[in-house]
Amino acid sequence: MLSALLERGYFPKELPPMFTTASFATAMGAAGTLLPDSCTKTTPIWTKTTQHNLARVGGLRRRLSVPNPISFFRLARAFSQHESLLTAKWNESPYSATKPELVPFAGRALDRGHTDRASRRVAARLGARYLLKADIAQFYPSIYTHTIPWALHGKQQAKLEIKNPSLPGNVIDKELQACQNGQTKGVSIGPDTSLGIAELVLAPIDARLKRECSVVGGLRFIDDMEYSFRKLADAEEALYRLEEFLHEYELQLNSTKTLISALPELLESKFVTDLRRLIPSSDNRSKSMWIDYFSTAFALAKLHPEDGVLRYAISTLTNVQVQENQWETVQHLLWQTLVSDPGCLRFIIDYVWILRHRNSVLVLDRSMAAAAVSSLVESSAAVGHGSEVVWSMWAATLFSLRLSDDAWNAALQMDDSFVAVATLTAAEKLGVEKHSSKWAGWLEEDCFKESQWLFAYEAFRQGWCNDQVTNAKLNVEPFCKFMFDNGVTFVDKDIVANYQPSRFVIRSGGGGGGSG
Repeated sequence: MLSALLERGYFPKELPPMFTTASFATAMGAAGTLLPDSCTKTTPIWTKTTQHNLARVGGLRRRLSVPNPISFFRLARAFSQHESLLTAKWNESPYSATKPELVPFAGRALDRGHTDRASRRVAARLGARYLLKADIAQFYPSIYTHTIPWALHGKQQAKLEIKNPSLPGNVIDKELQACQNGQTKGVSIGPDTSLGIAELVLAPIDARLKRECSVVGGLRFIDDMEYSFRKLADAEEALYRLEEFLHEYELQLNSTKTLISALPELLESKFVTDLRRLIPSSDNRSKSMWIDYFSTAFALAKLHPEDGVLRYAISTLTNVQVQENQWETVQHLLWQTLVSDPGCLRFIIDYVWILRHRNSVLVLDRSMAAAAVSSLVESSAAVGHGSEVVWSMWAATLFSLRLSDDAWNAALQMDDSFVAVATLTAAEKLGVEKHSSKWAGWLEEDCFKESQWLFAYEAFRQGWCNDQVTNAKLNVEPFCKFMFDNGVTFVDKDIVANYQPSRFVIRSGGGGGGSG
């Protein structure tokens, strides 16, 4: 488990593929007993997470947090040491569709599968007449780290052994606190360990509901819960008990997303059905079907602003080929989606890559792409929207886009290590000289344990801001030096040549590729 967590469970899945922890996992695995003292001390040092905010549908943002590599290694090691206990707890849930599984060669360390929600709902609702839907308010930010030993050992035992340093729950609790500078409220959103903690808390609640309430069937995707019942009174009783169970873990339901309704209900969002009927045909040379498809998608996105309509509309085109005469129109339509939902960019990038991989005749209009991406950077950087800028820099790197000066200058002012690293990497790839006095100012003594640790290390590794790196003494910081000496980098500069999207299935055959 340790190697998997370090390689495939550390950085959030929402980051561009240029960010990697593969060399970090290799170095830590090869170190054996030669690990730096910070990894072996009984008492962990406190470090800060680096923050990155993520574009979500509906205008809300999600703040991702990435722990310092010292702290994450220790937390992942604690998970690995107690893998059997954690797995047993995760398996208590009869309803979870996000139960962590250690699957070799999966995209993530703790794989949560790719469950067909509609099919699972059909099975869970069989014979039922009422449905309880529930959602936990501010779930990850509300998790109290001391509930980890409660979930693992029972509240009574955990409280009796609260000072036992060898109790597995206490070990994980302590290491998790160290990841977030001593905070006991909230867990990082992004690493796979957080999924493990979430399921640790919620799996026993699922089990209690099944034992103590008249549940016909259930389905849970992390904190998005559905339980079915034959009688209204049974659903009402279960809601009451669910609130009680959550209160024991100092959690509470989101009242705006919790309700009891009569069955039958839709098994999937109606917009999915509407769009599925209009998916363009690969064999049809008409431009109008593409216009109809995206016109419908734009209209549905306005009707369902919380549902990620445009992201679905693009991702469902996986196996749809574009004809040469349609290509200019399709490009315009794809880039237009960014106006309504900037989070579409990562889906656009992969779809464009796939299309050009299948058919080398489809030449990317780089001026069109650069204009759309530059506009996105300018508008997003001004309001601190990191994920849009990071994915824009990945687009620029992958497709060799010449961004506007205003876009570059806007990015250089952001307080985000991932933006900083992606921007300077893109600038190097494109042969553009860029420097940020703001980012250089982060490089102060002991900065590796602060919130911009990622930029601090990569500046040291990549030769950026050399004077400031020297003044910050990053070259003598023990863990930085250990990683440097063992070839660790969190940026894969060869990814452009070797990139293949994992989000989509690429059919064999069909056309050349290249960087055209």
